[in-house]
Amino acid sequence: MSDSVTADRPRGAVRRHALAIVETAAILLLVILVTLVLCNSIGRYLFSRSLPWTEEIVTALLMWLGGLGITVAALRNGLISCAIWTSRLGVAAQNRLRIAQNLFGIATMAGLAWFAWQYLGIFGGDITPLIGMPKAVPISGIIGCAAGMSLAFVIDLIAPEDL
Repeated sequence: MSDSVTADRPRGAVRRHALAIVETAAILLLVILVTLVLCNSIGRYLFSRSLPWTEEIVTALLMWLGGLGITVAALRNGLISCAIWTSRLGVAAQNRLRIAQNLFGIATMAGLAWFAWQYLGIFGGDITPLIGMPKAVPISGIIGCAAGMSLAFVIDLIAPEDL
């Protein structure tokens, strides 16, 4: 893996299309988040009138942005790896290790999604104090993250490629 992994675009069509969708969603959420924070800051410092409800929305957006961000990294093969060790393996061993890692990742994300679903069932109906947004909105970002990461692992299983 090179230092420029985030600048390169994947060659595979499946990975490229999935990446385009996830990046577009992340950019949209980031623009909304920045706009809300800017409006709150301008209101607070220029007009001495903050917009406290924006903090509830920004919290939910941050959960989703974190999940989308790590999904982008996974789709670009940019997750932390121990290439210093795995590069010493033969091609067949590297392939077996890649398959094992992807299967382990899918199982781990399924576990995360299960526990997040259980948490959602307990606390998802609670509402935020200012705008009454269900706590399910930010909590579901964890499930979205697990789904996105699982998608990246499945894509790497069916259409492996080096960037």
